[in-house]
Amino acid sequence: MSKERTIDVGKKVRYDRIVNPGTGKTVMIPLDHGVILGPMAGIEDPRKTVRRVVAGGADAVIFNAGMARNLYPEYANRCGSVFNLSNIITGENDLTLISSVEYALKQAADAISVQVMVGSPHERHMLDNFRQVTEECQRWSLPLLAMMYPTEELLKQRGAEAELLAARAGAELGADIVKTSYTGDPRTFEKLVAVCPAPVVVAGGPRKGTTRDMLEMVRAAMDCGAAGVALGRNVWQSADPARTTRALADIIHRGKKPDELEGAWE
Repeated sequence: MSKERTIDVGKKVRYDRIVNPGTGKTVMIPLDHGVILGPMAGIEDPRKTVRRVVAGGADAVIFNAGMARNLYPEYANRCGSVFNLSNIITGENDLTLISSVEYALKQAADAISVQVMVGSPHERHMLDNFRQVTEECQRWSLPLLAMMYPTEELLKQRGAEAELLAARAGAELGADIVKTSYTGDPRTFEKLVAVCPAPVVVAGGPRKGTTRDMLEMVRAAMDCGAAGVALGRNVWQSADPARTTRALADIIHRGKKPDELEGAWE
């Protein structure tokens, strides 16, 4: 007699709200930058930003937990929500918990995110945050997105190996999805994806180059096995955030190349 595999139904239902169950891929748009960077260009009006990326086909938006009451009219029943629980205002590489999983659940979160700066002098504090959030996510059946970034100092010391370490650590610590930066080289990024047991989504960081450059990077990452992207500034600081989000969905869910996208890209 066959045995059914045990599934955490609550987590699976919520996971499918932030990751397209048909493709297993995701287009996430973070706009959790306002705590540390303020009302920067592109998110002066976060409701307008969410409205645009949802119109473009985003699978999920990521924001600081306290913003749910302001943003939910723009995303509710249109795309998934990931509540960020760790941030800092003026410090450096020492993120603290700014909310709880229980609060996020009461505000109808589909998933949780927490960040660790690997190599920071405050790494132990952030790992303690991670442990606490992981346990609460398990208790309440919420998917966990781990934002794992090596510090600049660690990158200088160890190069791409620092990014592999950060990604693998996220999975080892219990993340359902790991967000990390593209290494800039298909060979090393393919290795990163291979050694990380959790699905990997690509971060964007500060806006660099043109939108076309960003789309080429995304295509390269997807060819290496990435599960999607979590791009903020490269989307909502582009000339047309809805169109940029739509282009990402075409690449990630429909397998298109930048040359196959409708219209010209700068």
